[in-house]
Amino acid sequence: MPHGNVTSGAAFKTAVRATGILLIILALASVGAYFYMQRQMLGALEDQIAEDRLALDQIYLQSGETGLIGVINDLRQPLAVKQRVIGLFDASGTKLAGNLNRPPLRDGWSTSLLNISAFTAAEDENETAKFYLNKDRIGAFTIVIGRSLTDVEVQQGRVIAAFAGLGAVMSVAFLLLGFVASQQTLRKLDRMTRTLDRVSQGDVAARLPVSATQDQIDRVSAAMNLHLDRLSMLMQTTRASAAAIAHDLRTPLSRAFLLIDRAQTALDEGADARDLIDGIEAELVRLNSIFDAIMRISRLETAQAEVNFVAVPLEPLLVDLAETFAPVAEERGQSLCLVPLTPGLALRGDAPMLAQLLANLIQNAINHCPTGAAITLGARAEPGQVRLWVADNGPGIPQAERERVFELFYRIDANRTGGGNGLGMALVKAIADRLGAQITLLDAAPGLRVEVTFPQPEEADLTA
Repeated sequence: MPHGNVTSGAAFKTAVRATGILLIILALASVGAYFYMQRQMLGALEDQIAEDRLALDQIYLQSGETGLIGVINDLRQPLAVKQRVIGLFDASGTKLAGNLNRPPLRDGWSTSLLNISAFTAAEDENETAKFYLNKDRIGAFTIVIGRSLTDVEVQQGRVIAAFAGLGAVMSVAFLLLGFVASQQTLRKLDRMTRTLDRVSQGDVAARLPVSATQDQIDRVSAAMNLHLDRLSMLMQTTRASAAAIAHDLRTPLSRAFLLIDRAQTALDEGADARDLIDGIEAELVRLNSIFDAIMRISRLETAQAEVNFVAVPLEPLLVDLAETFAPVAEERGQSLCLVPLTPGLALRGDAPMLAQLLANLIQNAINHCPTGAAITLGARAEPGQVRLWVADNGPGIPQAERERVFELFYRIDANRTGGGNGLGMALVKAIADRLGAQITLLDAAPGLRVEVTFPQPEEADLTA
């Protein structure tokens, strides 16, 4: 796996940005810690210098100039030269005692790099160091007291080194974690790419791997697997529909060609071919109805059909359908009746599409019910919805087949020898979906009950 691909991943880039932010935070924190420690340690030195000054003031008050000079020159501790500086000077700046050769120019507190000598002239010791000094007056003299800043600088250096080390360790850790995370992500993306390549090459059973970590890529993979499942089902449905279309088109086409051949023969023999031509027209009408139904379903499913949603009174619509199909049912020895409706019952939708939906359900019941069957058509208002139904006491539909009847060209008759083209219920489902309705197939014990449930419109919508 090329490192360039890994380092260009989002995880590694995020780690780089996080490392940059971390380094900025650590730099600011180290500067704050540096100055805070400096202030605290300088405060401690000021306290020590103040204590020395107080002691020297007491000595000067008690023993005068001679006693003060003697005490300063008696400071012979081994660390005195390195850690402490004291100097007593007269009005002209001449050194009277101590290990400081000349006083600083500024009064008060100051920091200076000094070359200091031992407290007594007999000792030849010199030390160069940085000191924190306080210059003040004691009587007629100038006194300078200071403490070494070596320990302060050492501690400050340790703080800077600690922050620098912490920044280096955390930067390496962040970048390493980002690199590993980016590498894992790239592996998953590579597997996704390979799987999708297999799908594009026709392996509809290929699915994306989903690990137990359930990270974002795993969730995307799971969602894509669901889409691939649907795609596989759609491809299977498409293959079945293609085979069904081929079968349903081949039959009328074969009949039409056969009738054309017979009509040609009859014309050649001088016989009357009008009945044969009428048969050809009937087969072509059947072909046209199949194509028309397919196009209507396609427009409905792709939301290309114009739908004019208005308040649709149900009573006149259902009465008209009952009057239209009652004679058709009677011709087959069946009965069709309309259940009494609640006056003023209406829903918001498209009247022609609603009429088409109910007409298909009624015609489907007439086609599949035997002689003597009773078919009912009705509607009622329920809390929050309006329910329409077409019920019969015919053979019904087996439970396992009820969802499949909405598929294009699906027929319970596997041999496809019965009437119809398997598009009626598919068109009903497409119209119901377009109108925002829910369609349900129920057992009428005996027979089938098809219910179409619409959301109950507001009163304002019904008057629109």
